[in-house]
Amino acid sequence: KKKKKKKLKSGGGIQKKFFFSFSTMFSQPALRAARALHSSVRAAAAAPAAGGDKKGLVKPSLQLFGITGRYAHALYSAASKQNKLDAVEKDLSKVKSVLQKDAKFAAFLQDPTISRSQKAAVVSKLKDVSPTTTKFFTTLAENGRLSSTYDIIQAYESLMSAHRNEVQCTVTSAQPLDDKTLKQLKEALQGFAKKGEQLNISTKVDESIKGGLVVDIGDKHIDMSLATKVKKISQLLSEPL
Repeated sequence: KKKKKKKLKSGGGIQKKFFFSFSTMFSQPALRAARALHSSVRAAAAAPAAGGDKKGLVKPSLQLFGITGRYAHALYSAASKQNKLDAVEKDLSKVKSVLQKDAKFAAFLQDPTISRSQKAAVVSKLKDVSPTTTKFFTTLAENGRLSSTYDIIQAYESLMSAHRNEVQCTVTSAQPLDDKTLKQLKEALQGFAKKGEQLNISTKVDESIKGGLVVDIGDKHIDMSLATKVKKISQLLSEPL
């Protein structure tokens, strides 16, 4: 005899709870996006490599790999066809901001005990975003990939930076840099950019480097930190004469 599966009574409660908690992000009813996006996302997710020559997909200048790369490529392709690249980027920035500020929302996306259908019901009611973005997150939920949301957003941001011919550059210092130093640094780093490229410089502080700078620009890593210099000198001194 086949055992009848008991229906979970918690589904409605979970949805009501999250509709209330994220009222600033969700509203109803959800706009229904074009079927083309749904097909595009599924095709890219099933492809052997991100940004491959799958017919119908728009290939960006930067190629990313893995699950996050595949979904980022699929969204980029769908947004490009609909001339919504910038709009989708703004949408993702909103979602990213909520993820960083709302621990409950982040936990909801990561929770494996909440069914795919329940998650899809919640994200299908995203507020103040384009139908392209709404449908994309619904597809992520249906495919059980919402837990990768943050990484997929970052991957899409990388694709957009490449689209704008931007070169990502991160400068790490032991202490915050003053305006004069930062200006001189930007002028010096501009020499690493090729013609037509724009440097997108961000700074961060890491006291562990002791002093000096660590620069990551494109695929280059330049370590001029005091901590690394001290380490190298210590290694030399420990070697036998």
